[in-house]
Parts: sequence; C-alpha cells; structure tokens
Amino acid sequence: MDLLLNNLISSHILLPAACVSRAYQQSEIHQIAVFEQGCSSFFDTLEKMTLVFIQKDMGNCLAHKHLLRLKTRDCALVFYPDDPALTWISALDLPVFLLPDNTNISQTIAQCYHLAYSSMQKLAEASLETMERLSREVLEHKGGNRYIIKVAMDLLECPVAFATPDFHLQKAPSIPPEYLVQPPLYTEDSFDWDLALDSFQIKTACSHSCLAEGVGGAKLKGYVHQNQYCRRHGCRIFIIPITDDSNCYGYLFLSQDERVETLSSEKGIKIQQLLAILKFEIIKSDEIAHTVNRYYDFLLDELIESDQTDFKKLMQKYGLVQKVIYDQYYVMIAGRSPLNTLDIPFHELLTSQQFNLLYDQMVNTLKTINFFLFERKDCIVVLLPSRMIKDTTDGFAPLVSLFQHFLQDRYQGAGISQVVPTKMVRQGYLQALKALAVSQHSLEKAPCFYEKLGILRYFFDHSDNMDFAPLLQIYQDYILPIVRYDEQHGAELLPTLTAYITCCSSPSAICSALYIHKNTLYSRLNKITQVLGKSLSDSEVIFNISMGLKIQTLIQTGILQGELDP
Repeated sequence: MDLLLNNLISSHILLPAACVSRAYQQSEIHQIAVFEQGCSSFFDTLEKMTLVFIQKDMGNCLAHKHLLRLKTRDCALVFYPDDPALTWISALDLPVFLLPDNTNISQTIAQCYHLAYSSMQKLAEASLETMERLSREVLEHKGGNRYIIKVAMDLLECPVAFATPDFHLQKAPSIPPEYLVQPPLYTEDSFDWDLALDSFQIKTACSHSCLAEGVGGAKLKGYVHQNQYCRRHGCRIFIIPITDDSNCYGYLFLSQDERVETLSSEKGIKIQQLLAILKFEIIKSDEIAHTVNRYYDFLLDELIESDQTDFKKLMQKYGLVQKVIYDQYYVMIAGRSPLNTLDIPFHELLTSQQFNLLYDQMVNTLKTINFFLFERKDCIVVLLPSRMIKDTTDGFAPLVSLFQHFLQDRYQGAGISQVVPTKMVRQGYLQALKALAVSQHSLEKAPCFYEKLGILRYFFDHSDNMDFAPLLQIYQDYILPIVRYDEQHGAELLPTLTAYITCCSSPSAICSALYIHKNTLYSRLNKITQVLGKSLSDSEVIFNISMGLKIQTLIQTGILQGELDP
C-alpha cells in the first residue's frame, strides 16, 4: 500500500490535528495498524511508516517509550477527537490526525484501503489505455512520429510536442552540442511553440526533481517554463528531457492552466510511456537514415567514378524518375568544414534531417525539384540543368547565398563547372572540385567558375589541390612592381603591358588600342624594362607576364588572395 497523508486529508478521510505541520502531511504511509489494550508486543513488531489508529480513550495507555518508538519508525497516529491524551502527546512532535465526527476506526480503515486501491486501479487503467493506443498506432502507421504526437495530444487532452535541443538544451554543460535536431512535430494554429520556447535555457535553479510520477512511482525530472508569450496565453510548458549517453531529446507538454505546478500521476504515466515509444521511433528513424545516406553515397560514387556511366539510366534505375532529366548540367560543389558527429548517437539522423532541410530550401529558391542534390562529409554536390541558369554569375548568386546562410561558419567556398552533357558528369564534378579549391583560398571564399580559371586549371595535382605560392610569386615578380609604380607616379604602364601581350607586341596595334604615339609607347616599354629588370624580348619573360596578368585578374575578382601566407 502507498498512501500520502495529504491525500487522506484532501479526501476528508482524516482531519489534521492542530499541531501537525505541512511537512508531516506530505509523508507516505505503507501499513495500517490498530493499537489495542493488552497487546504487549505491538510496538516491538511495528513496521516503519505505519498509520496507527488508537482506540477510543486508549491514548493514556501509551507510555513515553512507545511514543519514542513511533517517532523513530516514522509512524503517524490517529485519535478520536475527544481523547484526553491529545493534550500532552502534541508536545512530542509526532504527526497526529483525528477521526472525523460520526466515524469509527473500521469505517476509516475501509476508506483508506478503498482510496489506495482505487488510485492504483485508476493509474493501471490509464497505463493500459496509453499502451493500447500507442501499440495500435505503431501497427497502423508503422510508428510515424506525427501520428504518435497526435495520440499524445488526445491522451493528455492538451497540445504536446516532441522536441530536441532546439530549445537550447545545448546550454547545459553536461550535454554536448552535436546531436539530433528535430523541431516539435505538432503545432496548433493558435499556439507558436517557437515563440513559447524563446529564451528558454537550462538553469539549475529552474530544475524540478519531480514534475510528475510515472509507473512504480518513478519521478519525471524536468523544467517548467513560462515567458511573456506563455503568460499572455495563460499557460506554461513542462519540459521533460531524456538523456541517453550523450544524446538528448525531450517531451514538451503544454499546460493550459498556468497555476499547475505538478502533473497528475495519470499524466505522468502517459508521458513516461509516450517517451518510451518516441525513443524507439528515433532509434528506428536513425537506422532508416543510415540506409538512405549510404544509398545517396553509392549513387554519387556511381556517377563520378566512371566516364562510362549512363546518367539517365542510372537515375531511372534508382527511382529518381519523378524528376525531369535534361541533356546538360552544371555541377556545383559547396565546401563545408566537417561536423564531427560520428561518436554521437543518431548522427545519421542528424545528417539526414539537415539534408532534407537544405533540399526544401533549394526547392523554394529554385522553384523546381528538377535538380539533384548529394552530400559528402566535407561538401555538398548539386547538379543543375543548364537551362535553369541564364547568366552564370547572377544565376548562381541565390544558391551561393543559400549555402552561405545554411552552412554559416562551416561554409568553405563554392566551385562551379562548365556546362557538361549528361555523359560527362564526372568531368563536370572534377572541374567543380578544381574551382572549389581556388574558391577556398579566395577573399571571403568567393565562388569560382572553372571557365574563368584560364591557365590555372592546368596547375592542379591528382587530388585537385593547387600550390598557389609559385603562381602568386609570378604575380609579385612580374606584375606587382608595375602596379605599384603606376600608383606612385600616376603612370599607365600596366595598361601598356597588358596591350603589349594582347596585341602580340605589335607597335601599331598597341598604339591604336591605347590611342598613343609610338614614341610614347617606346618610352613606356623602356620604363617597364627598368622597373622589372627584365627584357621584353625574352620569350620566358613574356610567358610569365602573360600568366601574371591572368593571376592579377583572379586577384581583382577576389578568386585569389594577393598575398602569400607568411
């Protein structure tokens, strides 16, 4: 038997004596006994936390040693209201209660047992109802989270949500920041969970050791949150987190009565069982996400590992037939710094959910589903039909902006291939990788187009990495001195040098392009020779100047940084 003394008082089964403190009223009772005259061994066999009924006018038979025994055993006493012993027993600081008028001990004990077992039956019925509803939903809907949440709402007769650290659980020092992110799955038109959870942070001071009791009296720990939005709606939110190793998620319960501070045992049992089902759902979803992620990895590998891959047949074979397949595509690769989630439970689900969120944002940006999106640990790969991009710079700007916003600090530039036919998707992928390598070294990681790389495209190794130091050294030896001379003297040596290379050193063509006299041209060419300390009749010098001018264009457009790393 498990009874709280305050339940006996609130049910009017017992009356508190004037001397009983509120702390005693919170005490539990596990046994009931009746003290009868002549029972010498009664106090020797008395168990802890027993409610002892004293027969009428038997209070004076209690010796001081008996009362001390009752106190050490955390027992409570029940007297008839007119028992004369009440006047001196109260001085011993024992929990003492009274029988209501016109009631005897037998009737009161019967009421105690009825209250104890009717409460247990009520909780058992609530538990059975919850499990039946949940098991039925699992069978009918294969455990879809949204259906489970709808069941929870019906069972608790109140809006609920299943959530993860979107509500700032990562602020707790004991919980790592890398884990599942899943917003509440159920919302009301009249209630905004995001606003209601705004500013919520875990603080030890707002932690409650017992928001409700579940099966077997298990205490559900958590937080009670109420901000201005909640107060305006006359409600408060109970947040019950669950930690499993380093993973953390939780259950949000909206109480529509802001005066509620603790939940009933019935609700505690329902919440406890709902959490168990939802935990199962997340584990199952993680396994599904693992399979899907591996599927897309395999698909991308098939596309880029062989020149012989038939793009159209591959996409149709693996079920992407709902998309229109065009003849030509751009390949765009956005770099990102890897998020180390491999040692975090449910990292596959985290990856899958982030991927789905990015896909939805791209659909909204491009106004179509006819593109292909893949991801690797350190990059995101997009195949875009060429007809969707009218102008390369402006056409890709919305996507670049989307990746910058979505990846934030993890964004590591973007590389974009030339237009390639479906039979050359692999070449487009390799082109985009080269452009990405340049973008990652550019100012503010500006997007780089492969077609604008010029001669730089031939300076990559087999890993699509480039050593920029020799190229920038050419720029600093052959171009930078001319740039600085023009800045200091207001001269026009750089345009002259550019025209000299463009016009293949033809004096008449250079003078015509620059609208200058030949004497002016020769004077400038002599000055260029002096500034560089190199002869313009040397073919190797001309080659390096040509390359330096291309590198300067990349620097001016932000594709390359103009300074060597120290």
